[in-house]
Amino acid sequence: MRVIRFGLACFGVLLFVSTDTRAQGPAMTIDDLVRMTGPQLDALYASGTVPPIPDGRVRGRAIYYPGTKLAVPMSRGAQLVWQGKVFDRANATAVNKFFGVRSVPGKLYQGQSWKDGAPALILDYQETSKVYANYRDEIRQVGPGLYLGLMHDRRTAPPTLKMYFALEERD
Repeated sequence: MRVIRFGLACFGVLLFVSTDTRAQGPAMTIDDLVRMTGPQLDALYASGTVPPIPDGRVRGRAIYYPGTKLAVPMSRGAQLVWQGKVFDRANATAVNKFFGVRSVPGKLYQGQSWKDGAPALILDYQETSKVYANYRDEIRQVGPGLYLGLMHDRRTAPPTLKMYFALEERD
């Protein structure tokens, strides 16, 4: 492992050079996210980036009770109900898949996170779904083809974090 980082002041400009030859570990997966604690998920979300809008079907997993023994079995059980989202980049929309059926559409746009105020991809149901009108999802990319989402309930002030979810693009 070799890490070299230094700054150089030249004509009033500070330049940074970074050489990092550490081997990259295996990419994270949905299963890795499901096994994380709430604080780990929060830190990962904070370090994530605003993704371009995916296009097509993206596999999903709900993350309930992060950091507990219930997280993995609850996530697996929830897969019977919710399987992910189908994104339509051209129309800036996405539709959730419940019981294998496309339902609960939402509008996609870049906006401010209710969690930390930084930019996020927002999936808002207020104008598109009577059932989910009180909810809003935020999504950040946390790895290649891997996204971490937060579902907020807007009926409280400030909005309440209801759950985490993970999305993974298929090859």
